[in-house]
Amino acid sequence: MKNKGKVKSYAKKNQIIRSFNRRDFLKTLSLVSLSPLILLKFNKTVAAQDTEVLIKSRFDHLLKTVPEPIIPSRPDLIAMYKKCWQIGMKKIEHGTPENGFVEQYVDAAFDKRIFQWDTCFSVAWAKYSQGALPNIVSLDNFYRKQHEDGAIAGVIRKSDGMDDQDTETSWFTRNNLFSWIEYEYYCHTGDSSRVQRILPILKKYSNWVRKNRRHPNGHYWWSGWGSGMDNSPRSIANKPYPPYSWIDYDATEAMSAHFLVKLARVVGDKKIEQEFQALYEELEQLINTSMWCEEDGIYWDLDKDDSFLKVKTVASFWPLWARITNANHIEKLVSHLNDPNSFNRTHRVPTLAADHSKYVKTGHYWLGSVWAPTNHMIVKGLVANGRHQLAREIVCNHLNNMSEVFKETNTVWENYAPETVEPGNLAKPDFVGWSAIGPITQLIENYIGITLDVPANTVYWTLFSTEKLGVSNLLFSNTPIDIFCNERKSLYDPIKITVQTSISFILIINNGEKTITKNIEIGKNKFTL
Repeated sequence: MKNKGKVKSYAKKNQIIRSFNRRDFLKTLSLVSLSPLILLKFNKTVAAQDTEVLIKSRFDHLLKTVPEPIIPSRPDLIAMYKKCWQIGMKKIEHGTPENGFVEQYVDAAFDKRIFQWDTCFSVAWAKYSQGALPNIVSLDNFYRKQHEDGAIAGVIRKSDGMDDQDTETSWFTRNNLFSWIEYEYYCHTGDSSRVQRILPILKKYSNWVRKNRRHPNGHYWWSGWGSGMDNSPRSIANKPYPPYSWIDYDATEAMSAHFLVKLARVVGDKKIEQEFQALYEELEQLINTSMWCEEDGIYWDLDKDDSFLKVKTVASFWPLWARITNANHIEKLVSHLNDPNSFNRTHRVPTLAADHSKYVKTGHYWLGSVWAPTNHMIVKGLVANGRHQLAREIVCNHLNNMSEVFKETNTVWENYAPETVEPGNLAKPDFVGWSAIGPITQLIENYIGITLDVPANTVYWTLFSTEKLGVSNLLFSNTPIDIFCNERKSLYDPIKITVQTSISFILIINNGEKTITKNIEIGKNKFTL
């Protein structure tokens, strides 16, 4: 493996960070309250137990609660999956009277603050804890701190629950992903109990952004820190210019409107549905008219005179996820993702194109590093536009590279180098945090290929592999199901599928050539496609 010695040096340098400490143990103990079984077993004898035994017991219970991936050929991915749960269990934080946060929440794993887009991406993997760890309630920390006029800070201090920045700063807010993850959680669990409460909050926030972060030309603005791409050459970290108009902010707000429409439909709120459908269509027209460059086949940021600012970064792929792209846009954006001179590097997808003069082969944060949130954005965008095969290729590449680093360091990192199999040259270890998206969420949803739509009583399986794979103990409508396929020699061979369930549902399988729908009945189902 390339740079094996360097990877090991990272491991040695950060050994003390990853090692057991009393603070982690105390936080782990408090998680016992989430599990009645563990509480009954240990509440009278905690003081007498060895700390390592207690942690192991808690972790063993967690692994029995979460889904169990079935991939016999990839024990490395299973090991990384389990490690992410172990780290995530230790990184759960607790609200205090001083900060007014919820009792327990998913931590961004970065510093003594909570971050808006970090938390949303973290909930994307935490939803698979299936009740063992806090997940969607983590967003309430931001909702509780909403200003009277609708503003919600992108970063809030853990110490006192106060905004980290004033509303006037260009990096006050962050990517508006609340409506996406709320709707995804609803589809994954079927739980609509939050929607009526949070819909007015999200409407008010979106309207604040529309009022306070839009130029007269209709485009949105923030800064490098606001976009999350801190040191990207497309911008200055703390300045709203350049660029003047930001493709990622525009697309994020279009995507937010798209999912607000869906949330409004869940509760039958026609007024909010119509309001945000209009905003979505307005932004779709604006972005495609002024920010798409047909000659270059990509979306660009804009200067003050509406000319293109041609810095090729992953920001240009946000419109895919926003679902505002047509067939021509998709084809040309895909060509950039597949281009070995720009984004198709050793580890996909670098955040800055490799043919840019400031591209750094070891990553150096947003000068080329591979990051979990932007990779997930690209994968979700490809899936939204029917490009499942490429989405899976990028996930497989990402997981394979993460796994090689994991074998040497026994952890996952904040970001990764794009040209070599190692962490980025500025990266924190134990980053769970959003880096668990790959080993947990993408492993289940893209590598194995299974996603849930509980309200539609449907399980979707995008099955593009010949190996034996599937998942057991996956909660569907609060009922565990087991589903897997047998190994086969080629993609063209018949697929033997087994499903064990105590609830009936619809299974829709996409094998790359056609889509097959099966009605799954209670009990053990075996069939061949």
